This record gives sequence, structure tokens and C-alpha cells, in this order.
Amino acid sequence: MGNDNKATFLQATQQEEDFLRRLAYGSEASWGYDKKFMDKFDQEFNIDAAFIKKNPVYMAVSHKKIIAFWGLKQEGECWVLEYFYIDAGYMGKGYGKRMWSHLIEWCRGHGIPGIHFVTSPQAAGFYEKMGAIQDKEAVSVIDGRAIPHFLYSIGPG
Repeated sequence: MGNDNKATFLQATQQEEDFLRRLAYGSEASWGYDKKFMDKFDQEFNIDAAFIKKNPVYMAVSHKKIIAFWGLKQEGECWVLEYFYIDAGYMGKGYGKRMWSHLIEWCRGHGIPGIHFVTSPQAAGFYEKMGAIQDKEAVSVIDGRAIPHFLYSIGPG
């Protein structure tokens, strides 16, 4: 990890929709998925202006460039981490850990006791390092394969 992994966190606006969609698409594609998978990902799962307007979405900005973002949504009493994407060129440089810390501090400040989420199998190790626990497998809405489902208890600071 380099020592230049500083980022500022800003709340996203609907105007960033296209950029965030491209960032998420590129981040997910970096795992080697084919065009058919990625087209369905973009159609079924990628972020849109309505999500940004309704839910907390924060971007990590470094050197005046948006390099990552996270987005949460509430489902009943539960909170779901719907988006957590880092520009592929910035992976492995400590930004994910900083973004995770920002997410958890935001949740703590808003009284959210825990989150749950699904992820690509390739990203599971990152979430385990952050302290999330895989509790089961879910079925991908994109291609029907088994994907990890995680829980993360936030607790007090």
C-alpha cells in the first residue's frame, strides 16, 4: 500500500449517475466477466439517479477524480450495502479500507447497527479482512450462480 491513498468523501448527486455507472461497470468487469454478463449487470444492477436521490451514496475523490463509491438502502429494519466499487486502477492501494471506514463511521453516526450485502466471490476476501462474516450464499440475479452473502455488525465506536 502506498502512502498516497488519501481521499475526500462527498455525497453523490444525481449529476454523477453516468460517471458512477461507468466506474461500477469497469470495477466489476475487472474480475474478467464477459460482455453478456456485464451488459446484464449494467441493466439489472447498476446505480441510477433515482437510487442516488433516495439513498445515501458517497464518493471517494482523490486528486480531483472520483475513484470509488458506496451506496446503502434501507429494506424494512435492515440496511443493505448495495454498492461498493473502486476504480480498477486504484484497487490494492488502501482506498477500499478507507472507504469501508467511511461507510462504517457514517452508519455509526446514523444509528445503523449492521449491514448485509452480497458480493462477487473475488471480493469476499476483502470483506472478510474488514470483519464481515459470510453467513450464507445467495443466488446472483445476473446469472444464477451462488454468490457470498455477508453480515457486518457495526456496534459502538
